[in-house]
Amino acid sequence: SQIEYQTQSFVEKARRHGLPLRLMQLAADFGLDLFDLDVLLLCLAPALDLRYERLYGYLQDDITHKRPGINLALDLLCPPGPERLLALSHFADDAPLFKYLILERVPEAGQARSLLLNQSLHLDETVVAWLLGRYQAYHELGPHVTWLVPRDDETDRLLAGDVLSGLERIARYANGAPSIGAGERPVMAFYGPDQASQQATARQLALRLNRPLLRVDLPSAISAATRADLTPLRALRLALRDARMTGAVPCFFGWEACFSVEGTPPPDMFAELCAFPDLVIVAARVAWQPGGIDRERNLLWIEFPVPTFAQRQILWAHYLGQTDILAQDLDELAGQFLLTASQVRDAVASARDAAVQRGDTVRSLDLFASARSHSTPGLSGLARKITPRYVWQDIVLPNDPLTMLQELVATVRGRPLVLDIWGLGKKLMSSNGVTVLFAGPPGTGKTMAAEVIAGELRLDLYKIDLSSVVSKYIGETEKNLSRIFDEAERSNAILFFDEADALFGKRSEVRDSHDRY
Repeated sequence: SQIEYQTQSFVEKARRHGLPLRLMQLAADFGLDLFDLDVLLLCLAPALDLRYERLYGYLQDDITHKRPGINLALDLLCPPGPERLLALSHFADDAPLFKYLILERVPEAGQARSLLLNQSLHLDETVVAWLLGRYQAYHELGPHVTWLVPRDDETDRLLAGDVLSGLERIARYANGAPSIGAGERPVMAFYGPDQASQQATARQLALRLNRPLLRVDLPSAISAATRADLTPLRALRLALRDARMTGAVPCFFGWEACFSVEGTPPPDMFAELCAFPDLVIVAARVAWQPGGIDRERNLLWIEFPVPTFAQRQILWAHYLGQTDILAQDLDELAGQFLLTASQVRDAVASARDAAVQRGDTVRSLDLFASARSHSTPGLSGLARKITPRYVWQDIVLPNDPLTMLQELVATVRGRPLVLDIWGLGKKLMSSNGVTVLFAGPPGTGKTMAAEVIAGELRLDLYKIDLSSVVSKYIGETEKNLSRIFDEAERSNAILFFDEADALFGKRSEVRDSHDRY
């Protein structure tokens, strides 16, 4: 017919000029046939011209029915007879239009369920917006989903660090290179505490694939879905649909938000990821293992630990830019504060805030104070923070113990050189902390010595009182200690156990993991 000829001519002209044909691409990406496309166009028409709402009301003999129903779609697109009945399969749950949440069947008003032919067809607004030239996330998930075109950024290259050198190989793997994998695009699993580096690596990978990135903040998206009576699974499916529709690489940050109490993702959500036909990235703070489903899809693991001493040096210098801060102070910051890239970035921002409020430039004191504040947010609820008041001149000790205290400070400051640069930390990963026992009667300077060391190292000092740890209930003392040490492992602080002989002095049989403390 003339319309088909004009349509084909328009398509060929657009392709010659390199113009995107989003409707044709949508059909190809989701496997829509000509009948599906006709149904889609019926539903799209009111978004382009409101006169179609009146027309549909007239055709359905009900002016309140402004959206086409399934019965109307069959009347318009099928001749009477068997063909009409066969076309009903296009409106089933597993049909492409509904499986991929492009269209939604809505029952008659006031009825929870109704006959299939009585149900109206609603086209998702996200699909409409994309066909009209822009991306707009589902309204309940919009604030938690970001669609972006990555650019080559110096900070991203820095944050990606050592992973950057392997991104070309990963990009070939993501494109199904047979020389690397079996042609199956992987589910990429990022894990570790350094979330800023995870995000930078995702952007760099999308850049190398020359594709957009669809970033989903999964914890807040799941929370929004719950408030909107959406299931987390549906929120995941909507994001995956958007990624397929826009050609973006989907990346789900905070993947652990969907974990069960066993620490594994729900099988139906992981199965949805595996069913996605393209590269997908999930990022979590901890490593995890899926279970409960048969899968052929590979998981490609990439760890993002706390940056090394050398990497932290580079990060502090990068975020500070041109500054008068001494290199020795930057080395001390990098050595004594095991911060992630995002913590270093936030610490520099906080230091600048303090400097602006003071009307001055950033000083080393600002950096150390902000580094401390971004290091130990969790310990304050488990121990009492002590502000150091004393310096070396205040403590009166014989030469030998005073020398030992100074050597202790030198040991802490020398750890980056010995453990990181010389590489001995790889052999001492379970004992790279510095532990010292102060012994003596009351009033001999044990607490003062702890304050002097904390002040010299410019680290926070937290005092753990016996009363806050010891419990009369069996096992509770060990659990309290476990919480303290678990939080201290993520902090950059000195722990000071007062009356430690009463707490650690009694030897007993090791029965479970808590007894090691």
